[in-house]
Amino acid sequence: MGLRETKAVKTRKRILSEALKLFKRNGYEQTTMETIAGAAEIAPRTLYRYFLSKDLILLDPLVGYDLIASISLHAVNLPVEEALAEAILEWAKWQDTNAEEILLVRSLIDQAPLARARLWDIVYQAEQALNALLAEKLHLPKDDLQVVLSARQVILTIIGTAAEQWRASAGSSSSISIAVQVLRMFAEHKVLIPRQASRG
Repeated sequence: MGLRETKAVKTRKRILSEALKLFKRNGYEQTTMETIAGAAEIAPRTLYRYFLSKDLILLDPLVGYDLIASISLHAVNLPVEEALAEAILEWAKWQDTNAEEILLVRSLIDQAPLARARLWDIVYQAEQALNALLAEKLHLPKDDLQVVLSARQVILTIIGTAAEQWRASAGSSSSISIAVQVLRMFAEHKVLIPRQASRG
């Protein structure tokens, strides 16, 4: 990494650190981009080069793990189902490693409707990216029902449930232990799947 890239990484980290301090102390809505720029000791125009809006600063810690890249990497040597499980467990470890910051961000999102809406956009984009990856691996169209349900199960059911259970425990339960438990319940068929009665 060159000098310019190193400086950019440091500036980005400083922006995030100062913004989170301001959000925590003053509240998300009361904190302006100009205040963040001042705290990070940069010009407002420099701040806008890194982040176009305040909600993108707030959400940045939640997008630090690249689920799609992890699945792709594991899928080189593993069946798709196992690659998905490995990526989910890596995500859980990442969440545990960054627990304090992620819990703070999640609590702040509750106060910020715009950031909450943007988070759903990010979740939707992740689901679409996973659709594309699974379609490629399964040799099916992106809109095939198997692909769509599989992607939604990973993003919303498994990751979403593990994240919410972990957050509800305020981080006292490890994300990895919850993710392992969720995956085990699926493996042992303890998750109820709606089933129509057979008509004889």
